This record gives sequence, C-alpha cells and structure tokens, in this order.
Amino acid sequence: MSKKLETKRKELSAKVDELQVTAAEKTFDITFEDKKMIKTLMEHLNKGYSWKTSNAAVIVTLYDQLKKQNKEITQNDLDAVISLRGHELNALYQALLNVEGTGIESARKFITMLTHVGETVSNAMTQLAEMNKEISDAHKELAEIDAQINSAEEVESDLELVTDETSK
Repeated sequence: MSKKLETKRKELSAKVDELQVTAAEKTFDITFEDKKMIKTLMEHLNKGYSWKTSNAAVIVTLYDQLKKQNKEITQNDLDAVISLRGHELNALYQALLNVEGTGIESARKFITMLTHVGETVSNAMTQLAEMNKEISDAHKELAEIDAQINSAEEVESDLELVTDETSK
C-alpha cells in the first residue's frame, strides 16, 4: 500500500512541478487598440498610481515591460499586443483597479483605454486563475496523499511493535 502511495506521490509531485513551471513561464497577450493606448496606460501608471513597498518592484517591472514592448511595436501593426507574465498581468489588473487621477480629460483618456483593454485583461486573468486553481488542487491532492502515507507508516510501525512484543 505504502509503495503505491509513494509512486502516486512522486508522479503527482512531478505534475505539480510541471504545472508551476508552465504557469511561471506562460505569457498572456494583452491587446491594445494602438500604441497610443499603451502610452496612456503608462502615463496613468507613472502619474496616477499610488504604489506601496509591497508592490513597487512589480509595478516598475510592468512599466518597463510596457515601455520595452511598446518600442518594438511598429505603426504598421494592426493591434498593439503586449505579452505579460502572470505576476505582471496581476500587477496590471491591480493597477487598473487602483488608478487615481485628476481632471476630466485625464479621466476620459483612462476610461477610453480601460474600455479597450479591459476585456483582454479580464480574459487573461481568468486563464491565470484557472492555472492557479489547477496548481492549488494538485497541492491539496498531494497533501492528502502525504497524510495517507503518514497514516500507513504509523500502522506499519504499530504492527512492527506488536510483532516484536509477541515474538518475545
């Protein structure tokens, strides 16, 4: 019994590792109407986002990715597509929810940009959430197998004690 559980644990552990690597390396494409929309987002992040110590590094990384990829987009591209990894996507999502600004024209530019990019960000966040749920479920299953292994080892240990005492 214990050997079957150990084999199952080993297989599941490898699956968890594979899922985590896949999630860490996956990029999510965020489609903007044009380069100007990316610039609008960058402007709002730079001037209208209140960062904290806990998220400063990831916001800087996000901003740098936007800036780098925006430079690579040509005017001939039909859509402006930015590829973000999971932590950058999450930072973008949080930033879009927490932007502050002043002035009607600034609000108008932000709402226009949000209208154009909101759906692709939401769809990407849904994909990310599904990947995270799959990883979480695999971790729960791994914990259950660990508990079964520990229980089986306790039973085997108790049996060895009983066997030792009866052989005396």
